[in-house]
Amino acid sequence: MKKLLSLALVIIISMDLCAQTAIQDSVTMGAGYANQIFYSLQNGEVVQTPNNNWEIAFTTQLMGASALANTAQGVAVYMIPNIDITGFSSLDTTGYLSWQMLRNSETTWNLGAFNQNMTVHPNYGWGNYDQVTHIVTGDSLFLIRTGFVAPFSFKKLWIIKKDVSGDWIFRYANLDNSNDVTDTVLLSNYTGKNFSYYSLTNQSELNREPLTDNWDITFTRFTSEITGVGFYNVTGVLENINILTAQANQIDVNTVDFVDFQNQLDSNISVIGYDWKFFNGAGYEIEDSLVYFIKDNSGVIWQLQFTAFTSNIGKSVFRKKMIANVGVSNVNETLFFATIYPNPSTGNSSLIINANQSKTIDLKIYNYIGEIVLTQTISFNNGLNIIPLNTESLTNGIYFIKNSSEAKSSVLKLIIAH
Repeated sequence: MKKLLSLALVIIISMDLCAQTAIQDSVTMGAGYANQIFYSLQNGEVVQTPNNNWEIAFTTQLMGASALANTAQGVAVYMIPNIDITGFSSLDTTGYLSWQMLRNSETTWNLGAFNQNMTVHPNYGWGNYDQVTHIVTGDSLFLIRTGFVAPFSFKKLWIIKKDVSGDWIFRYANLDNSNDVTDTVLLSNYTGKNFSYYSLTNQSELNREPLTDNWDITFTRFTSEITGVGFYNVTGVLENINILTAQANQIDVNTVDFVDFQNQLDSNISVIGYDWKFFNGAGYEIEDSLVYFIKDNSGVIWQLQFTAFTSNIGKSVFRKKMIANVGVSNVNETLFFATIYPNPSTGNSSLIINANQSKTIDLKIYNYIGEIVLTQTISFNNGLNIIPLNTESLTNGIYFIKNSSEAKSSVLKLIIAH
């Protein structure tokens, strides 16, 4: 479900905007939306790759544990109940349609289908994280079904572990135990990218993404929860990690001002999503009072407006305009890097800090209206630190975490979803 979430960021806008000229561009995914397109607002189309050549994908984030499934291309993932990993060779799939079907989050890349049964830290849905060894060890078995209609193909899968170096080791086989394969995907083969991809059908890994810094949005197929319909495979746009987007609807596209929407910039990856277009019975129309403001990887704000969509060839036509240079204030003399994982959280998260000195600081956690709801004093050492956050008492909602010890510190957003 598309959500517009407010993100508390301090934005410095360079208003030497010399009236920029709108540029019209288009991308074509092909008949049946065959291809995924990675797109740079600055440079145009970067890479076009088949949408259906993979079944599973693994995060390249060293501190992440996200594993995706290609659900929009007929890949269905079921967690096998009432069995542990010792039952890999003897599992019974009778009645599998009553099992829980797992899907990727449509708001963050950090929660793939295999993470949907994540409980509390250190459990991440498919396995448990060891804070001493930094290894996530798999404790669950999954049934993978491929195909949109019967006869389907089936495999069983065990993600054995994600080791300390970021490599993924997993095992899969046919249900009759034939073609039993244990494989490893090396992090070093995907440096600078978000995910490594794997085809269980072809028993091969795929290097199908451009470098993370080279694209802003992707035109693709994904599964969305639609009000009154349920989960449905849609065609639309998802944003890259670290891209911030704001939606401005019911506006005059000729006079809309980014300043009025800067506080709505959001890291939700489906702010753009699929519903900038709608089917009128004969073809697709475009919402004509809708634009998006996007802060790209280089810190430039773009205004994006869709103008046409042709479904039989998967062609999206749009106008883009550079409207501002933006700097996001995260100056902090103490921290080189800080993030929260997992996020969204069921109530227990950790603050991951890469620091250039040892220090004790005070963190304040604010709710969405700016009230302080928690204060926590933390100590960390030079280098990488993983510090539990005491957030179990927080109710569902959006919170912001700030280092109150320094005036110029970054604001981190935390989402609690029990």
